[in-house]
Amino acid sequence: MVPIEKQLDSNGESGKLEPETQSSTDTSSNPYSTSATAMSHSQAVENSQKAPSDIEKAPTSNGPPAVPDGGLRAWLCVLGAWLTMFATFGYANSFGVFQSYYIIKYPSVSPSDISWVGSVQLFFQFAFGAITGPLYDKGYFYHLMYSGSVLYIICIFMTSLCKEFWETFLSQGLGLGMGIGIILLPSFSIMSQYFNKKRALAMGVAVTGSSIGAIVLPVRLNRLITSHGFEHAVQYTGYLLMGCLIIANLCLKPRLPPKSHPTVKPSPKVIFADLPYCLVVAGFFFVTWGQFFPIYYLQVYGEDHGLPENLTQYTLAILNAASVFGRIIPNHLADRFGSLNMITICSFLTGGMVFTIFGAGSVGGLIVVAILYGFFSGAYVSLMVPALLAFAKSPSEIGSRTGLGMVIFSLTALTGTPIHGALLDKYGFYAPTIWAGVVCLTGSALMGVGTKLQRKRKGTWKV
Repeated sequence: MVPIEKQLDSNGESGKLEPETQSSTDTSSNPYSTSATAMSHSQAVENSQKAPSDIEKAPTSNGPPAVPDGGLRAWLCVLGAWLTMFATFGYANSFGVFQSYYIIKYPSVSPSDISWVGSVQLFFQFAFGAITGPLYDKGYFYHLMYSGSVLYIICIFMTSLCKEFWETFLSQGLGLGMGIGIILLPSFSIMSQYFNKKRALAMGVAVTGSSIGAIVLPVRLNRLITSHGFEHAVQYTGYLLMGCLIIANLCLKPRLPPKSHPTVKPSPKVIFADLPYCLVVAGFFFVTWGQFFPIYYLQVYGEDHGLPENLTQYTLAILNAASVFGRIIPNHLADRFGSLNMITICSFLTGGMVFTIFGAGSVGGLIVVAILYGFFSGAYVSLMVPALLAFAKSPSEIGSRTGLGMVIFSLTALTGTPIHGALLDKYGFYAPTIWAGVVCLTGSALMGVGTKLQRKRKGTWKV
């Protein structure tokens, strides 16, 4: 009898678990499958002494697959992740409302300095993956979700009370960024315990929460600020988001106890020695570097070309609405054709769509660009986590590989927007558009090479 750890070691390069006998349940493609025949005697004795509620029932050859790929519990998990994305990224994507208000509230602070609040917040959202990833792998799911949710809500209410800019920077830039960073990875990674064949679709549905939030929350904030003032507007919104996170924490529940995971200890050194993984992560860095330029400046481009302001102000809402479909349809196809294959295609299309900004000089052109760019860039964002999960050789690597990847492309949050702004101020729209398009296509090329190497390593086109 061969323990599962030895099977992992012998097939570590391909990332597949080889069963001892052919079974109707395909355990080779399921990283969460545990079979009684694949347990060592010591593991079986240890599990026999545990309470039944602490042990995952091992599937038999005639039983259901270990990963349910559906059912009430699984879709409640998706609902929890959706609410988390709505309350966190949806709110973070409303920073344009705060930027406009802070320019008036803090007249002695330059707009570029105010923009650092949003940049630092975005940086910590991803950079904290280096901390939360290993903690998630060790089973601290509830600790991360509860602490991050509490920190996040406290900082929202503190933001409403700020009188000085440095207070706003600490509460909204650092505090909210860290709060989102703590709960982002566990709320997403937990879905991999419930979905395998439908994983990309489930994650795509969950990510639409950020798009819906980015449509609804800015409108809500603008209206509340006008009617009730900034302090009450932020507090009323904080109560809404607190309710969302309470429900999310009730819905999100790990399916597997930590001890049921293989005892493979992921190492950053080993992970970064994985060439296909490094190429794809480097590709993420470059694509994300240029991806936000149209999102932040498409409306400004329309206004700069004399288009009616009452129409251009809806540009971001149209873009986010299109991204809802971009985060569902391509993700559904990714479950069939592979997440790496699909995200590579979508990243190339995202890079190409950047150049179409030059054709947005009319109302019709602006709307078409917003729809197409929103669709493909939304698909790219929603497929990033499923693509990183495709490299995990065991469940114990999920948090680490996802977290390390997030740290790398979090650096774009600190540098991307300042570069775009500097190029725009000095050269107009031509230079930052070319820059954003070129870096997106460069990243797409790196992802294409990494995907090709991963296909060769796994011996299949579907990766």
